[in-house]
Amino acid sequence: MGSLANIHPLGRVDARLARRRRARPIALVRLTGLAGMMAFSGCATFGLSGGGVDRDAIDRVIDSPPIDQLHVGVFAVDASSGRVLYRRNEHRKFVPASNQKILVTAAALSLLGPDHRFRTEIVAHGPVRGSYLDGDLVLTASGDPSMSARYWTSGTAALEALADSLRGSGLTYVAGSAVVDVSAWDSTTVGPTWEVEDLRYGYGATGGAFAIDEGEVRIVVAAGPEVDAPAAVAWSPLGEPDFVESRLRTAPPDSGTRVVPQYLPETRRLVLEGRVELGTTDTLSFAVRDPVRQAVGALAAAVDRAGIEVEGGWTIRWTPENPAAPPCPEVGLGGGCAPPRTLAAIESPPLSELVAGILEPSQNWMTEQLVRSLGARFGTEGSWREGVGVVRAYLVNEVGVDSLDIASRDGSGLSAYNLVTPRAIVGILREMHLGPHGARYRSAMAEPGEENSTLERRLEGLEGRVFAKTGSISNVNSLSGYLVRDNGQEVIFSILTNASGLPASQVRQAIDEIVRGLAR
Repeated sequence: MGSLANIHPLGRVDARLARRRRARPIALVRLTGLAGMMAFSGCATFGLSGGGVDRDAIDRVIDSPPIDQLHVGVFAVDASSGRVLYRRNEHRKFVPASNQKILVTAAALSLLGPDHRFRTEIVAHGPVRGSYLDGDLVLTASGDPSMSARYWTSGTAALEALADSLRGSGLTYVAGSAVVDVSAWDSTTVGPTWEVEDLRYGYGATGGAFAIDEGEVRIVVAAGPEVDAPAAVAWSPLGEPDFVESRLRTAPPDSGTRVVPQYLPETRRLVLEGRVELGTTDTLSFAVRDPVRQAVGALAAAVDRAGIEVEGGWTIRWTPENPAAPPCPEVGLGGGCAPPRTLAAIESPPLSELVAGILEPSQNWMTEQLVRSLGARFGTEGSWREGVGVVRAYLVNEVGVDSLDIASRDGSGLSAYNLVTPRAIVGILREMHLGPHGARYRSAMAEPGEENSTLERRLEGLEGRVFAKTGSISNVNSLSGYLVRDNGQEVIFSILTNASGLPASQVRQAIDEIVRGLAR
């Protein structure tokens, strides 16, 4: 299926989108320039607020030092009517940080549906005679972002469930090979325009069509028996057995533990350098940087533990030009080929739960998996370029976002090259609010006081009234979402700040004061 990037009307996109478009023509009118904003805003005029919002109080927050040095954009509208309640620089583009996730998750829920599940299957290519497969096993990867401790005991546990399902089919011997087909995705493991230093850590982890544990490796380091002795290292998931190379030494007491990871592409190893303080044990997490190979290694080990022998070993199919399996063996005296037969499968939770797993804690890796999955499904391949193009096409052609209001380079918001206007974010949030998935989408966002969410310790007193997405990278802080005012009015808002040069906590406090001003 081709890219959505230059298709209007969508044509090759699922027929349900075309039906939705015909059924709701007014909501899908493209908003362009002043006339479009006036249509969106109803009878509101520029520079005026409505609904009793205390504009002066909000202005004082923005215009008081040192917040007055920031670039600030704020847009708030009545959720039902679209009437503007407050606006300031809503037409200007800002780096959104993790507010970028709003664009991706809204598009994914609308294109795939909240009940969509990622399915991972292992298929027999060749005849199965009892417990014997005279052919190959092929796993066609789906980009499932759920195979981690967020939804399973661990990523390894998900693979063990798949291996147990395979053993449950009765299979114990494979005469051919086991092939993991990831050819629907490109092999890039570094997000475009990301900073090099980010690539070491979990928030900069990247995945692939087959990857687990949110692209991270969990490493336990333990000091040796004496100073300068080698430190002991164990890690999970355990893929290729020599993936981690430790150069860690035991350091004197009170010297502290310092571990620096470095991925060496020429050897495909994660090298650990530094020191571990005598008498201590520590647990650390780093980006895997070789996620597909390590996941395949972990699956191979799980299949072996399940009691299944694969004579030809495990291979990865990176490109569609390489055959997934040799010509199939003839079946019986009459010849012919054995049709592919599914022997094992696991499924992810529904997409609505995955979106909550992204928005509430602001999970980068899962978002990027979703972007590339959209590229594989609706574009030409599972790449950032195709996935971002699919998201953009949906938002411009279907939601009606002005094409000049968004410029995207990734899905998670880690890239400082992303740009979006507050009015675009509000338009997307309102489209979701008015659509069939509005309640699920709102509930997937972080709430004040919600455990393990990005608003757990913010906006006290507004529990149950704010449902929003935070955003934070260097000199960028943002907050956009839904708000119930003191008078019960529902508001959709976006607050984007750039170029602060201030501690993030200080900017967040100002953002929260703006939210409180909108709530009164």
